[in-house]
This record gives sequence, C-alpha cells and structure tokens, in this order.
Amino acid sequence: MKQLLSWALLAALYPSLLLAAENEGRQPLRWQITPYLGYGSEIQFDGQDDSGNASADAGSLFGLSIGKETADPGLIEVLFSHQKSTLSPSQGTDLNISYLHFAGALIFENSLRPYVGAGIGLSHFSAYDSTTRPSLALALGLQPRLGEHLALRAEIRGYGTFISDNSSFICDPKLCNLYLQGDMVTQAQANLGLTFRF
Repeated sequence: MKQLLSWALLAALYPSLLLAAENEGRQPLRWQITPYLGYGSEIQFDGQDDSGNASADAGSLFGLSIGKETADPGLIEVLFSHQKSTLSPSQGTDLNISYLHFAGALIFENSLRPYVGAGIGLSHFSAYDSTTRPSLALALGLQPRLGEHLALRAEIRGYGTFISDNSSFICDPKLCNLYLQGDMVTQAQANLGLTFRF
C-alpha cells in the first residue's frame, strides 16, 4: 500500500517536476512597469478642398507601460502616452494627443535585448472639441538589463490613426473652415524609460 501511495504521489508531482526542470537556469517571468519620457514628431492634418492644412508641432511627451513577460521571450503590455502640442496655424487652443494601446513584443536574447513590437488601441485628440479614433502601432527598441529587477528601455514607436472625413475637432467651425480629409494621420515617437521588474 505504501508503495502504491508513493507511485501515485510521484505521478501527481511529475508535471510540476518536469516544468521545474525545463525552467531551470531561466530567469523567472516578471511583471514590468516602465515610466518613460519621449519626443513626438509633427503631425500633418490635410484640410478638405481650400480649407487649408494644419499641423501639430513636435514636442515632448510622457508615458507609462505595464506589462507581463512571456516565455517566447517576449512582452505583453498596456501603454499610455500623452503629449501637448501647439497647432500651426494657431487655432486659439493647443492639441492634446493621447494613445492607449494593447501591445506585444518579441525580444531577441543578447546583451542589448533588441525587440520588435506591434500594438492596437485608441488615439484621443482634444483641442476645440475631441475625438477618439482607432489606431495601430509598430515599434523597434532595446531593453538591456541593469540588474535582476531593473532595465533600461529605448524605443522608436510609430502610430497610425484612422480619422474620419469632416472631423472638426481642431477648431471652432464658426471661426475657421478646417475640415480634415484622408484616412490616416501618422506620428513617430522616440522614448526612453526605466523598467522596474517585480
């Protein structure tokens, strides 16, 4: 009876022992929090017909990502960034640009830990009025580890936001005649942050 119980216990524990053996020598998969600062490129808005064009000036931004490491190795995360930009020509108000994305990255294991990533989510533009539109993103970056619980993160991330015709969030329609056209506006970001792993 004792021998039967021993074999049953070994059979029950076998999957756990096998998983432990497979993960031996690997670093544990951790959660990551990365506050970052960055610089967003200019955004060009094309106006309909003779309504003119407008642009949002390049400028500084801040952001935060929260993610979970995967065994690929990779990362699944939620990212948020925000930028306040001046409009040219002036529309009497600034443009606030925010991105909220669900993203993934594939990391290549070497000392610099380069990665490629993609994301999908929402872009929010707010000036005279506001609009929230779907958007996509692609990223290239590096995440070298400074220790078990700390890493540096540097990346270039490009966003493409799908806009609708006749969008007039930039200015008061009673004071200006800027109605946007086109299917997509794009922006690039250069970001630098510090990753905390726990």
